[in-house]
Amino acid sequence: MKTQSQISLPRRRFVQGLALGAAGLGLGLNARQLLASQGHTGAPTLTGDTFHLTLGGTDVNITGKTRPATTINGGIPGPTLRWKEGDTITLKVTNLLPETSSIHWHGILLPFQMDGVPGLSFDGIAP
Repeated sequence: MKTQSQISLPRRRFVQGLALGAAGLGLGLNARQLLASQGHTGAPTLTGDTFHLTLGGTDVNITGKTRPATTINGGIPGPTLRWKEGDTITLKVTNLLPETSSIHWHGILLPFQMDGVPGLSFDGIAP
């Protein structure tokens, strides 16, 4: 748990975010419209049975301080992958990061060997 001295979000920035959210709700805007108004277009959606994912990195400034972040296909968040229950899919992952990495899946029921936990279910994706 972070203490007050560890939180890096300035009070003014926090209040601006609250004001923007309240104004948007008052105008009947949904969250996607509010994000789009700030230049966020959202994650692309990929469909099919073969998906090409590239792990990379970039510097981002979300809270007023630049920090390194991991990207998937150059974006944060990574793309939304859509397929139908029961489909067999192929994921082709290229790791451009300098360290062994992984992708851990949420919202998918699959055997633990395919769950993307390095050291437990596999050795990781080498650079």
